[in-house]
Formats: sequence, C-alpha cells, structure tokens
Amino acid sequence: MNSRVEFFGRQKVLVEVERQSRKVLIICEEPSARDTIRVLLGSMGCQCVVASGVQQAIAVLEQENPDAAIVDPRSSGFSAAPIISKLDKIHARLGGRVVVLTEQEREQDVKELLERYSLPSVPRDRLLQQLWGNLESLLRPKEVVRRIINAAQLVFDSFLQPMPAGVRGVAQLTARQLLYQSGSLMADLWLEPQTDSNSLALVGQIVDSSRPDCHFGSTPVVLHGRKGPIGLATTNKFGEFHFNFDFEPSVTLEIEVRGNHWVSVALPGLQWAQRAAFAGS
Repeated sequence: MNSRVEFFGRQKVLVEVERQSRKVLIICEEPSARDTIRVLLGSMGCQCVVASGVQQAIAVLEQENPDAAIVDPRSSGFSAAPIISKLDKIHARLGGRVVVLTEQEREQDVKELLERYSLPSVPRDRLLQQLWGNLESLLRPKEVVRRIINAAQLVFDSFLQPMPAGVRGVAQLTARQLLYQSGSLMADLWLEPQTDSNSLALVGQIVDSSRPDCHFGSTPVVLHGRKGPIGLATTNKFGEFHFNFDFEPSVTLEIEVRGNHWVSVALPGLQWAQRAAFAGS
C-alpha cells in the first residue's frame, strides 16, 4: 500500500493508493454477521457486495464480477448443504478464491467441503485476527483503488484541564474525555480503564456540529491497534458506539463517513490507563 498527502480545498488528507481492486462477495444469511464482515473489509479498502443465499450469490456473480468470496455455510442454524450444492459454480467462477467461515465444532459436510476444494477457513470467533490475511493471500493486483482518510484534530482533552481539588496527577484520574473534530464532524470519546483487569472501555458519539438534527446512525467504526483491527462497531441511531478491549499502548479509530471516505482519530498513548488500573486495584 502506498500513501500520499493531498489537499482537498484547504483540508489536508491522506490518500491510500492500493494496487488491488478488491471486490469481495459476502454470502451470508445473517445481517449482523454480513455487516461485521463488510465493516472489517471496508476498513481495508475493499468494496463489498452481499448475498443472503446461494441463489442470489449466483446472480451477483454475473452482475458484479467479484474477485473473491467469503462463504458462511451455516447462518441462523441452517444446514450447510444448500450452499455446498451450489459451490461448484462459485468456486469455478472465482478460480478458487473462496474463504469459508467455520464453527469450532465443524459439521461433517463443512469438513468435506473444505477438503474437496482445499479451501482456507476462518473460525467465526477469529475474524479480526485471521480473515484479512487469508483473503489477501488469494487476491491479485489489478487496478488502483483510492481510500480517503481525513485526520481528526484533538480539540479537548480532560487531562489538560485544571486538576480537581485533592488530585495531584493524571495517574489518580480514572477516566478521560477526548473531543476530536474533522470539518463539522465531532467525535466525543470517553475512555476508562476497567478495575482489576487489563482492559479499557471506550464509549463514543459522532455528531455533526453544523447540523444537530443529523444523526450518524449505522455508521461503521473500526478500532485499530498496532497490528491491525482489534474491534468493530456500528453506531446506534444516536451515533453512539462502544468498545471493550485489552490494553494497547496506542489505538486509532476509523469512522466511515461515506463510501471510501474515512475519518481517522489517533488517540493519545494509553499508558496512563494501565497505571490508573494498577493504582486502583
């Protein structure tokens, strides 16, 4: 991946240019599972098309010409057999570029499917850690795709305000409020270490300061650590979202404000949270 800085009007943005056109077909019956996969791949610069079943997937193959497919053979408790019976055409059309999602206890017909086609598989509870690596190995460079990333600016940090009476330093504070701005978009964040654990809670809300009546409902938000995505969320109708995650020295939020346009929120170092959790235990 190559990156460069460009100017759109007066605003400086980062443009990621990738030598891969990644259109991925997601075959999955369950809407929440489809959204999770779509948000994860969208944060990696992929364009996603979806199908709720195998019959629709065959039609989407003809219309959209995807580069690869992710197949969830068992959604909402249904048997994998219908998808398996149609996979011959999907597998042949995509040249074997298919990843299958699996449960820890695999059905026998899913095991036979993986063996028959020698397909890579990803456990559903390991999507964040394994899906992208498996999919990326199947994709080939094709054409240029652009992902625009606007860096939000920190405009308020509660740790930079005068200390409350009796508090001598930030290590004694148990929570931190941060406010970021990118254009009229505002991201209000609240970070708090969890007592007696190595995890943090992050609660946020996205609002448009120029249009108070505009709500960022169903907006994808991705939490990145040093090694890649560590959390996915979708805002509620009020633009609110929530993460619980294990301690990382630094994390970044990416918010998809519209197709291929993201706002990046780089949080300050989180070592203070680890110290606060330790002090409170």
